[in-house]
Amino acid sequence: MKKVIGLMILCTLCACQGGTEGSQGENFVENVNKVQEHIQDDSDKLRFFDKPTQALTPKFEVFPSGSVYPKGWILNMMQQDLQKGLVGALAHLYPGIKADDLYFTARRGGMEDIPEMGDLVLTGAAWEKSIMWWNAETIGNWWDGFVRHAFLTKDQKAMEQSHAIVDNLLQSQGEDGYIGIYKPNLRYQHEGSNGELWAQTTAFRTLLAYYEFTQKEEVLAAVEKAMAVTMKAYGEEGRNPFFLKNAFGGVTHGLMLTDVCETLFRITRNKAYQAYATYLYKAFSTYSVNRSFNDLRYPYLMEKDSLFEGHAVHTYEHIRSLMQAYYNTGYPELEEAYQNMLAKLETCILPSGAGHGNEWISKLEAHPEHTASEYCSMLELRNSFGSILQKTGDLHFADRAEKLTYNAMLGARNATGTAITYSKADNSYIIDGKHHEEGDTRDDPRYKYSPTHSEPAVCCTPNYGRNLSYFVEQIWMKAADGIAAVMYGPTLLNTAVNGTTVSIEQRTNYPLSDEVTFVITLDTPTRFALYFRQPAWTDTIESDTPIGEATAGFYRIDKEWKDGEEIKIRFQNEVQLQTANNEEQYLQRGPLVYAYEIPHEVKAVKAYGYKNFQDYYCLPTQKDFAEVSLPDPTQFRWKTDKQAQTFHNSEIYLECSLPEAQAGKEILKLVPMGKTILRRVTFPLL
Repeated sequence: MKKVIGLMILCTLCACQGGTEGSQGENFVENVNKVQEHIQDDSDKLRFFDKPTQALTPKFEVFPSGSVYPKGWILNMMQQDLQKGLVGALAHLYPGIKADDLYFTARRGGMEDIPEMGDLVLTGAAWEKSIMWWNAETIGNWWDGFVRHAFLTKDQKAMEQSHAIVDNLLQSQGEDGYIGIYKPNLRYQHEGSNGELWAQTTAFRTLLAYYEFTQKEEVLAAVEKAMAVTMKAYGEEGRNPFFLKNAFGGVTHGLMLTDVCETLFRITRNKAYQAYATYLYKAFSTYSVNRSFNDLRYPYLMEKDSLFEGHAVHTYEHIRSLMQAYYNTGYPELEEAYQNMLAKLETCILPSGAGHGNEWISKLEAHPEHTASEYCSMLELRNSFGSILQKTGDLHFADRAEKLTYNAMLGARNATGTAITYSKADNSYIIDGKHHEEGDTRDDPRYKYSPTHSEPAVCCTPNYGRNLSYFVEQIWMKAADGIAAVMYGPTLLNTAVNGTTVSIEQRTNYPLSDEVTFVITLDTPTRFALYFRQPAWTDTIESDTPIGEATAGFYRIDKEWKDGEEIKIRFQNEVQLQTANNEEQYLQRGPLVYAYEIPHEVKAVKAYGYKNFQDYYCLPTQKDFAEVSLPDPTQFRWKTDKQAQTFHNSEIYLECSLPEAQAGKEILKLVPMGKTILRRVTFPLL
């Protein structure tokens, strides 16, 4: 009773704080509250969904979780993140993960059930009803990344924790099959803010990954039973989950239950899951309440010449839902929507490969200094690139996924994996808790290094655990006649071909090195085709083994393979000069974008009292970095690193002599931006 009274007092105080400044910042609040007076019904624009479908065949198929394991520097980074970094520590640093059993004993029935939210400052605004579901995002996404790290690194202690997480979720399941965060009074009957489908998405993604690692049939059965409840309540014969008087982020995050549908179809081949994913996209496209969360609605995509304006994470993750609906149906209307999406997306891409959005895209074109990218946005866009690649076979999206992962995403992490930035610009001159833009400076807690980012939301740090754990699964894909290395990185694929167990390792330090050796291990000689991609930035691929010519971006070797065979390839990469949206230039070699590293000092702003984790600012100690200009890129020498055990401790750089000293230096040395804290990526030319 004492806890309940305390929570009620907290909520009452929040409701009375109309004049209190929240911790979200002005930019967040003014966008999150864009609720229309009337529900917009676009049913007449969606009549094509009544036509017969003609599903398209995806180019590739994703391997099950547990088929691809990290090796080399990726494994070392994932082990560091789990054992010493924020992936393993987040439950200690943000107590809500352990204390808030919101899927079981602490389900939500009203505002009185809002838990303690760390450093979040509430004001009583209408959007704060959504706080009821926020921890489902934090906890569910952390579970997903943690469980994957545990099994991919084979960490016994973390695997035991994973068993406990899953056991608790299974025990929470009601007799009717329900798994979720709401008490019966709110279940499937919201009029406004609603985290039902979103909370189920984060939990079910965790459960299905665990199922594929362990093959425990009771876990798959539990998810299917729970999905049956939801598909009945929110479906063609039930309620439209997007028909609401007002809608904040959780409602439209819920569209990502399509991720669960896609995985369930891959596992079970039950087409009902494909049909439900299509229904969800149609339902989402039917009604519009809050313009800030639905850039990917079909009617808005038909506004071809408009720019994206919504919440960046929603925009980038919803790409996967559009792709599913398009491939499940083959409708030409959705193909047009897909092409329009690509055109709109192009204006959002930064030199680092990230899509911009410090929360909101706001009809802005990407700018390396003024438009930062949120870590959640990076993660969702990268995963969407993988989805487009898997379906279309367009290798442009393999290039984009590698570039985003190896530059923007690693460039948001510190060297030890103990903190990331919530938002960060490509040109990052200072990180001091403020947004800087052409003389305009305003407070924004997203600009710092932190293991939690508890003032705005504990969302980016849980999603950090889903970076490499998802990326390794995208590196390999199943082709109709064999196996495709669609991306590169140190990994080991375990699969079966024609009943024979096959393992293929990418033995490499890529992207720190230009060499990859494929090592094939199998039980008996077996014939299949091995594909490996020619990246867009690679002039040619050399090999001591005859590999022929690339066709449609792939080299293909179709033969009977024997145990122990190796194929060694070498990428011939030159330094390339690229143009950014600010009309400055940047250098790229291979997938890596290079940056001038600005020396800095650290200013601690919060201590957690747990293993020296802290929040901190990074302040430049060099003031003349703005004087740096780029010479002719052909003048640069480069060094790769075949031996480095970690990305951040590698010796890899570009350098050239300067005709005149710049910033007190006669040699200009640039390093991969993924290794940097403060940096300059784009430059004027000499």
